[in-house]
Amino acid sequence: MMRVKRAAITVLLSILLVISLVAAVILMRTISSGYDIPDTEHVSYTDIPHDDAVQRLSHALQYRTISTQEDREQHRHEFDAFIDFIRDSYPLIHENLELEIVNNYTMLFKWEGSRPDLSAAMMQGHYDVVPVEPGTFEDWTYPPFEGTIADGFVWGRGAIDDKSGIMSYMEAITYLLERGFQPERTVYIALNHDEEVGGRQGARKVADLMLEREIDIAFLTDEGMPVAEKILEGLEHPIAMIGVAEKGYVSLELNVNKEGGHSSMPPRETTIGALSAAITNLKQQPMEGRFAGLVRETFQPLLPDLPFIYRMGLSNLWLFGGVIEERLGFIPHTNAALRTTIAPTMFHAGIKENILPQTAEAIINFRIHPNDSVREVLYYVQETIDNNKIEVRVLEGAREPSPVSSTSSVAYLDMKQTIHEIFPDVPVAPAMFLAATDSRHFTEVTENLLRFRPIRVRPDDRGRIHGTNERIGIDNYAEMIAFYIRLIENTTTGLQATI
Repeated sequence: MMRVKRAAITVLLSILLVISLVAAVILMRTISSGYDIPDTEHVSYTDIPHDDAVQRLSHALQYRTISTQEDREQHRHEFDAFIDFIRDSYPLIHENLELEIVNNYTMLFKWEGSRPDLSAAMMQGHYDVVPVEPGTFEDWTYPPFEGTIADGFVWGRGAIDDKSGIMSYMEAITYLLERGFQPERTVYIALNHDEEVGGRQGARKVADLMLEREIDIAFLTDEGMPVAEKILEGLEHPIAMIGVAEKGYVSLELNVNKEGGHSSMPPRETTIGALSAAITNLKQQPMEGRFAGLVRETFQPLLPDLPFIYRMGLSNLWLFGGVIEERLGFIPHTNAALRTTIAPTMFHAGIKENILPQTAEAIINFRIHPNDSVREVLYYVQETIDNNKIEVRVLEGAREPSPVSSTSSVAYLDMKQTIHEIFPDVPVAPAMFLAATDSRHFTEVTENLLRFRPIRVRPDDRGRIHGTNERIGIDNYAEMIAFYIRLIENTTTGLQATI
């Protein structure tokens, strides 16, 4: 009996020792997480003519350069006027850079470098904007196409997406030209005109020109991730995210045909019932999510500011990885970073309340994670709905996810350094851009695609993009101009990244 008791005590002590060691490892890994912020000197430009720059941005927002799917020509006179506005507003750029109008409306500038042996740099953005939804004009604090300067902001459609981006390019280049700056590598600047409807007539044509002319592009920077604040509960510190990948896109049409008839005698399965069941299956059985690779890199700089329980879990994924994946899956923007997302967007069936529709059709939009493909999405849908009476068809416009740009490239490190110089004490992380940009047309042009706009975004700003009361902070716009001045200096003079 004594031997049994001793053995039991030994086992218990061994278990307690293992638990203590595991707890010690968990605690040590949790408290050792720190910021990845180098000791970088803050760079500022006190002689930027901010007031004039803000006035020019205000003027830019007054042009109704609206892109719509239905009538592409409706606002073309506004596009012509905007091109003239850019010419008139930045004469020094037109005196020193070569301008080529691509496909009537996209402006492609070439800033010749002093060293033709260096690969070129490229910066792009778009000046077309989405429409203001009918019936919401009165909801705007200030009219959407007046470029009102008030309350510390410039208000108007395109203030965030993306006229502040392209106008800050123009301001930065003018600033450098006025001071005699000469890039060593050639710089291309594309102001595209149809990003909001797919970019096939603007950015795609520019990419084709680059390939046709065999121009070697070292890197391309485009709109993308912001300097985000409070992106997670309990996270107070802002973080700058550089989009190094972009999700793919596919819409699938689900169609079912059955015998119709009177609604008083419905069959066991109707067309609407069949499609509803299919959509329910897809929503209840989403594609697999993975807290690995890029998404793990995104969270690493966040650790010091997260509540202890989150820090413990993220610092010890070997033990809590499954719990973290499940928790992040409940938050829309983190769930979208983990997996291919499923969004039913259209449903058509029926013509009268007492007639069983013979045909029902649903369209489901998928944003494809880099771990998946269009073919895998199609296979997943067919297997999950498990109904051979439902026809599944891939709609036009499908595209695969982008490649993931390297976070060890000189271009990425130079951008990271520039962010630290303009936004001190802000950690920088690579991330996956969840929407779409014109950079998707350039995957054959360069392997270094960096999607970042130095726009400070708070939780209440998310609804402003493509929504009501779009605006950009005046102080933030000054930071944007400073950022692009410094980025051009850091990436076009042959200087190497120091971090």
